[in-house]
Amino acid sequence: MSSLDNSWFYLAHSETVKSTSSEYILISMSFRVPKHVQFECQRCARCCGDTSHRGRNILLLETEMDRISKKTSMRPLSFSSPASSNGQYHYRMKKRSGRCIFLDGKSCRIYDVRPIICQFYPFSMKKNNGTYVFDVATDCAGVGLGEPVTKEYYERMAKKATKTLDTEDS
Repeated sequence: MSSLDNSWFYLAHSETVKSTSSEYILISMSFRVPKHVQFECQRCARCCGDTSHRGRNILLLETEMDRISKKTSMRPLSFSSPASSNGQYHYRMKKRSGRCIFLDGKSCRIYDVRPIICQFYPFSMKKNNGTYVFDVATDCAGVGLGEPVTKEYYERMAKKATKTLDTEDS
């Protein structure tokens, strides 16, 4: 993945996020995000499978695998396979003919419980020296269309990721 240009800007955000008993923990987040990104999903489903120049790997957290299993009544290893350890992601979604096993035409059969990687696309986020660094896949048909991506959008994505990953650690 690469950003649309080499221009980046930093955002800083502090918020009270968690309370344990009567204690509050103040979480401070800083972000590095690409400038001037516009995005509007085109519902093309290209992100759900391989393309001629990229293989798509949909990595799963154990909690995501459990949610999908519960929603579909499928055994986890019928739709996922163990992946080489990649941080907290220990499973990989299976594909049929290079497309996600849950893709039906251009519709996702597990949309309401889809993995966080799918929710984020075309964006990705990594933590680097305490800063959340966002990138965008420029091969996505929706990048460059629609409204500019806002600071609040990046903040919501970071909060969702930290909440999901915190749940995984519990």
